[in-house]
Amino acid sequence: MRRWRVLALALLLVTASSVFVVWRMSEPSGRKLSPGPLRDQLAARVVEALEHDPTFRTEVTREPGPHPVCVASVFGVAPEWADTVDDVRTIYTWVDCLWLWPADVAKGPAGLGLSQLSGLGMAIALHLGPPVTYQAPEDGEGHADSVRRVFPKSLEAAAFSPPHRSSRDELRQRVLQVVASSTPSPSPSHS
Repeated sequence: MRRWRVLALALLLVTASSVFVVWRMSEPSGRKLSPGPLRDQLAARVVEALEHDPTFRTEVTREPGPHPVCVASVFGVAPEWADTVDDVRTIYTWVDCLWLWPADVAKGPAGLGLSQLSGLGMAIALHLGPPVTYQAPEDGEGHADSVRRVFPKSLEAAAFSPPHRSSRDELRQRVLQVVASSTPSPSPSHS
């Protein structure tokens, strides 16, 4: 009888430790990233991925046509040991984006009403895949809990703290540059 109790206890301990290991492995991991070249390269990768992602294009509007123009403020990476762009599997970042319609681009920088554009600012986890996917926290009541599910504990504070106002200014500048580079130059008139 005692042997069965010991066996049952051992089985219970193995099960409990297995559950703990699986739980720890499923918890997101990552490390805070300091300013520098790696952070800048990853920010460019985030912008490139999101601006060309068909799912992200519909994050603000379900209608076809508009495309996002974004800036990213990277604050963390996973795995924790990653020290090159190729090592990184997940980028933890704040993104600020505005959606441009073809008509907005046609107006040119002078006619563009930036305050009229749809946009968003949020923290996301961009998984580099393949395929590239992203996770965004929920809006509303479940926001805090979903931030805790998406971001590692070491990065939660950064995920709850939007970047400095300079990010919005950087986005405005980028939108104006995109519009200026996309607006066709007037053709010379013939006399």
